[in-house]
Amino acid sequence: MENFSNSILIPENLPEIERKTFNPLDKKYLKILFIRIIIFFLVLAGAFTTFLIISEGKPPTYILSIVISVLVFLIAFISILTVLEFPRRGYLLREKDLSYQKGLITYKLISVPFNRIQHVEVNQGVFEKILKLSSVKIFTAGGQASDLSIHGLPAEIAQNLKAFLSEKISEHE
Repeated sequence: MENFSNSILIPENLPEIERKTFNPLDKKYLKILFIRIIIFFLVLAGAFTTFLIISEGKPPTYILSIVISVLVFLIAFISILTVLEFPRRGYLLREKDLSYQKGLITYKLISVPFNRIQHVEVNQGVFEKILKLSSVKIFTAGGQASDLSIHGLPAEIAQNLKAFLSEKISEHE
């Protein structure tokens, strides 16, 4: 019978992941993020305009000014956050896992070990296809949604990453 061991690990001895070692996403992906922001606010402005047309009376001018000011403020705020957060997005391919980080206000770091990966997909949306970018989605056991999605990769790098991960999956089967 083997001797059971459950040693104490000291936090100072854990391996560190340095933020500067992450591979950045393609800068063209920032354009896609801005297109999404614009589409969202066009839909919001369209809904507000529709509400104004359908409503019986004309709202006071100060209400219109407030709503328009809030929309402009939100567009500016979300745009600034997007620009500041973008450099903090990146992926890191290590010997036994793939990590992805993102976030400015809230930080998120996801690491997926190769031996847990079940399936890998490469996707291209309309805007991604125009800009020659792709997204890699990584699925692990037990879910139908992807556990890790890396958007904004050049199409060739995304295909190479998928091939590499598929090879790692077959090694663990």
